[in-house]
Amino acid sequence: VKSESEGLEQAKSESELKPEGQGQADGQGVEDGPPGGWLLLNDFAVQPLQPHEVQDVYGGQKLPCLLYFTRLDSTGAGNSSPQVGPPPAPVLAPVLTEDAFSKLCSAPPLQGPQAVLGQPRFRPLDMTREMLKPGMLFALDAEFVMVSAPERAMQRNVEVMVRQSRLSLGRVSVLRGEGPSIGMPCIDDYVRAVEPIVDHLTRYSGLQPGDLEPSTSHHHLTTVKHVYLKLRYLVDRGCVLVGHGLKKDLRMINILVPREQIIDTVELFSRWRQRKLSLRFLSSYLLGANIQAATHDSIEDARAALRLYGVYKKLRAAHTFEEKLDELYAWGQQHGWEPVTLDGSGKPIPPGQWLET
Repeated sequence: VKSESEGLEQAKSESELKPEGQGQADGQGVEDGPPGGWLLLNDFAVQPLQPHEVQDVYGGQKLPCLLYFTRLDSTGAGNSSPQVGPPPAPVLAPVLTEDAFSKLCSAPPLQGPQAVLGQPRFRPLDMTREMLKPGMLFALDAEFVMVSAPERAMQRNVEVMVRQSRLSLGRVSVLRGEGPSIGMPCIDDYVRAVEPIVDHLTRYSGLQPGDLEPSTSHHHLTTVKHVYLKLRYLVDRGCVLVGHGLKKDLRMINILVPREQIIDTVELFSRWRQRKLSLRFLSSYLLGANIQAATHDSIEDARAALRLYGVYKKLRAAHTFEEKLDELYAWGQQHGWEPVTLDGSGKPIPPGQWLET
């Protein structure tokens, strides 16, 4: 069941996966496990669910879906012995057709086709000339807003965190990672707020009050469901996503992407058990770019991650990556991890020599 306010939820009845007579989806045994009962799967949380909760769609806020499971460790019904040979290839079933994806990307914003918005910063994919194929590269970055503040309490005269803050998706930008339009955004969606926003986290998200409200926003607003469908289609088609801190973004969006389709530059430019290097520091040192000076912009961040991946490939091809990574860590340990300024030859200038140059 898809819920815009609570993330992706899925409910299933184990009785549907068992032969007749081995479980009843009537709520019996729900408190104990329950064999044949309903379960609610919400990210990593699993809890029993009463049948009436499953059947109530809350005025259309829940969308029923059917999940089909096939056991790979048996060759047929009633045969529990391991199968011989490789498992069958999975049957891919994209959630959208190519035509539906194209229409979704070109759909007008929630404000309506007549809304007066700012100049769009993205151009949807042209499916006649930009056919998606496995391995096709895209850059992604996401921004989030706070919808629930952290809760703290005093315990034995010590302030402790009793509940973490809760974040909600606010903006997603996807850029072409290859071809003649490399670096051009194909998706730049602002996500309509469905809960009161406690803090827009503007310093880190670049989002301002009113940006996510249909009545006041000058950006291309859409729903979290439509954003999810677009990303799901790219993943199902085998596209590869690159970004900085991408694994964390995907985790917060609550979308599962195979590891071979993720390129996270925060992991590429890192040493085991050493600090992770910020996108701003890496961009200044390796690209000579000053990003995030005043605030964050997901298009700028995605483009920087894409360029860093290009630098990574060049360093690997030249067999100088390890040397450059040692240089990055040595500089940071000596001069700090703030953005650097490069001289005419592309070398970083030590902070004490800025005024002299």
